[in-house]
Formats: sequence, C-alpha cells, structure tokens
Amino acid sequence: MPWESKPHALSIGRAPQLRRLDGLVAGVRAGRGGAVTVTGEPGAGKTALLARLMTRATGTTVLATAGVADEAALPYAALGDLLRPLLGRLAALPPPQARALGAALALRDGPAGGSDAYAICLATLTLLTGSARARPLLVVVDDADLIDEPSATALLFAARRVREEPVAVVLAAREPFPGVPHLTLGGAEAVLDGLTRRESEVVRAVAGGLSNPEAATALRLSRKTVETHLSSAYRKLGVRTRTQLVRYLADLSPIRQPREFPEAAHAPGEAGLRLPRTGDKS
Repeated sequence: MPWESKPHALSIGRAPQLRRLDGLVAGVRAGRGGAVTVTGEPGAGKTALLARLMTRATGTTVLATAGVADEAALPYAALGDLLRPLLGRLAALPPPQARALGAALALRDGPAGGSDAYAICLATLTLLTGSARARPLLVVVDDADLIDEPSATALLFAARRVREEPVAVVLAAREPFPGVPHLTLGGAEAVLDGLTRRESEVVRAVAGGLSNPEAATALRLSRKTVETHLSSAYRKLGVRTRTQLVRYLADLSPIRQPREFPEAAHAPGEAGLRLPRTGDKS
C-alpha cells in the first residue's frame, strides 16, 4: 500500500541509527549502494526512523511503500506500488524481463511468477539500477515482513545486488532478512531524572521537533495533557523555552541533540513531519 506515516516520539534519541542510515544515503549520492533492514518490535520507532530518513534524502528519488496484512495474498501488489513511478522505463528492459515484469504487474498478457520468477527479479534489479543512473534512488519499505511473498523475493533479490549502484534499500521489519545487514532498535528511552515517565516522553517528543499537537498524536494523548506535562517538566528542569529544553537534553548525552535534529533548535513548536510520496524527488 502507499506510504503513510504520522509523527512518532520514538524517533528521538536514535542518533547512532540515524547516522548509519544517513551514511547509506550519502554513499548513494557518491555512487555506492547498499541495503539495511531496521528491525525491532512494534512501537520501537522503525516507521519514525524511516520517515526521518526520507525527509533528509536530498538529491535522491524516493520510492516508498508499506506492507499491509490484508494484501499479503496479492502477488506483486507491493512491487507494483513501489515501482509505479518507474514503469515508463519498462520498455527499455531486455524483452524477457519486460514481458515477465509487465505480466506480473498486470500490464500485459502472460503468466506471472512460476518459471518467470527469476526474470521478474532481474527486471526489478535492472529497472532500479537503470533509473538510478539518472538520479540516485532511495527505496523504503515499511512493514516489509507483511508484503506479499513474490514482491519480497524480488525486492530482496535486488537489495542484495545494489552495492555497486547508486541505490539504497531500507526495509523495516520485526526480524532480519537473510543476506541483508540489519540495524536493531531497542525499547523506549529511560525516564529523565526528576520527571515522570510520561513527562519524559513528552519532553523527548517536543525536543525532537514535534509541535504540541504532533506530540499528542504520537503519544496518543490530548493536547491539553501534553501541555500540562510540558509545563510541569519545564518547571522541574528549570527551563523556559523549547530551545533551552533541547540544550538541556544535549548536555545529558554525549550525542548532541541539536545535531541530531537541528530543526528543533531553530523552529521550536513548528517543525512537523511531511513525508514525500513515492517517486518524489528530494
């Protein structure tokens, strides 16, 4: 299904993981590809991490989709969603690959899968790498463990073979996929000294760049509850503004928060999360 995400407070405090993903995208801009699976339990912040990455992927074309259990029985549904912006290049593929992928995506007559499965995998790889020579590609698949098996087979086939091409493939799933490096997310952040757990969650959300309404959505709280916890935290921590709050958290950590999310220091209360649609150029 098409990508959809809302702000999530658990994207905060993930500087090491963000640096690794940012490095992957930086490599793509330099002509070096690669793939990684972000793994973790539901609620660990995988979707938020992918969303942040997409907003930072300047100079690339972003292709994104997400798995959904109700479509797992539809062969090539996820692959069709993901590759739709590139299908204008289908005719440029070698004819056996073009025929196989076109049939798989219901664009022309012919059986999908079966003896043509390898041709579909090759076509996926060729389409991605050929498109990336014009502009680097970032391929993002959230809930990749929920996509249909034929799509997963083709995408993983490509992900294992893009190291020498300007293509980055980033997947999110509960468990790693064979042959693809993985990056594991742990659980929730620790409670900040002197604050309650809920106050700590609100503080990390707004310091990470979420407005009060976005923090309320991310934490499943009312806006009034967020404002109450934030006021209490300001009082306990001895700060008056969001910029001071960001600096306070930066002083607690060897990884400086303003570097992780610099927009939090420059646009307090205004930084939202707008995700590109699949095929957007960043």
